[in-house]
Amino acid sequence: MTIAARSCISPQRALFVNSALAFAAAELLTAALHEAGHGLAAQLLGFSPRIYGFYENNPSGDARATLIILAAGPIVSLVLGVVFWAWYRRSKPRYSYGRLLVLWLALTGVMEFVNYLIVTPWLAAGDTAQFADVLGWPTIARYGIMAVGVALVLMLARPAADAAFALAPRSIALDTPRVRRRFIMGSLYLPLLAGLALTALAGIGVRPLYVIYGLLGTLGNIDIAVAALYAKGRPPNDDERGADAPVRIEPVAIALYATLILLYVFAFSRGVPI
Repeated sequence: MTIAARSCISPQRALFVNSALAFAAAELLTAALHEAGHGLAAQLLGFSPRIYGFYENNPSGDARATLIILAAGPIVSLVLGVVFWAWYRRSKPRYSYGRLLVLWLALTGVMEFVNYLIVTPWLAAGDTAQFADVLGWPTIARYGIMAVGVALVLMLARPAADAAFALAPRSIALDTPRVRRRFIMGSLYLPLLAGLALTALAGIGVRPLYVIYGLLGTLGNIDIAVAALYAKGRPPNDDERGADAPVRIEPVAIALYATLILLYVFAFSRGVPI
């Protein structure tokens, strides 16, 4: 008997729980790899950086070194997000926790880059704002970068909706626009909000200001969920689909999330050398 059957959890609720855990895990992994990107660039330039929960102690250098270190984090996020998205698209549409995690890794990776573009005019501590400061870009240029980011969100809305529908178990109907929106609400939008609360535990022992920045970045992913909610995505046909895994609350989802929280609390809160 499955966990879902023993606890009388419907497929929709099991998917919600798994998606919230997968989002939190993906966001924590993406954030760590983002900061590692900064750190590796700094190390290659001769510095000895350390990465913490949600930030890296950016070393000071000349303008060229500073620009390389600032750009490395968002570029690493984007590259990893694209790789995970391509990996996700290569497999047949079906439900499994592994595919759910890969989808969130794709979305959080790509959107970490895109959202940095969007906040360039406002978030002074952000990588893109600091990049613009070093180059002395005027306000109009910063809003131009923001416009590019907004355009990218709109362009990604349909692919994100299609990717979400490719994860839907056969037991969940997607035959009308209303139920398709309800599915994205229950599989992306609301799990993201729940995952935000789960991610907050990783801030234990970290400077409060950096925790706030980290949570703002986590919440920033809501834009792609909203965009997908109103995009006219296409669910896959039955003959395109593979066999679903059982729709239950996955112990591996809980274990991965708990492991990452412990890693953040007991390692990243003290700083990990690169």
